[in-house]
Amino acid sequence: MKFLLPIPLAVVLLFASCHRNAAELSDELETEIKDTLENIAVDFLRSWEPPFYPEKALKLFTQSEDFCLIIDGLPIREYVEWAEGVPNFMSDDDYFFKSYKHDIKDIRTVVLSPDVGVVTIIYTWDSVSTEDIHTLTDGAITLTCRREDDGWKIVHYHGSHDTESVVPL
Repeated sequence: MKFLLPIPLAVVLLFASCHRNAAELSDELETEIKDTLENIAVDFLRSWEPPFYPEKALKLFTQSEDFCLIIDGLPIREYVEWAEGVPNFMSDDDYFFKSYKHDIKDIRTVVLSPDVGVVTIIYTWDSVSTEDIHTLTDGAITLTCRREDDGWKIVHYHGSHDTESVVPL
């Protein structure tokens, strides 16, 4: 797979310099934060499976000026642009696919501080187009999340997909 790792690694290094680190956390609190971050990541993937609910996906993201999303090399640097695009992207997916789901292969989470964490999910996107073409596509997402006043939010998102492979139906 051709995953772009420099961005998530830079984010991890940036947040590793936080004055409160994960070593200060109790095991119980660290486990609670990991579970929360993993639920956010899984909720995001599931929000992109039919039936589509754009508002479910959007509520997971910060609306602050440091929002950044990169998917397959395409940067979206403002929440407003993302909020305008999500309903259209989901509508397109609803039109072009009979079904699809994300088969999660691995989840890794690092709690950097009581207020910051990073979660990566490796998955296979299993889809069937309206033309009955069944494809499998390996993918990965890395989410940097921050605790905000209204709960944990995705601040930075990076997602990559490998080349799809056609599978006989």
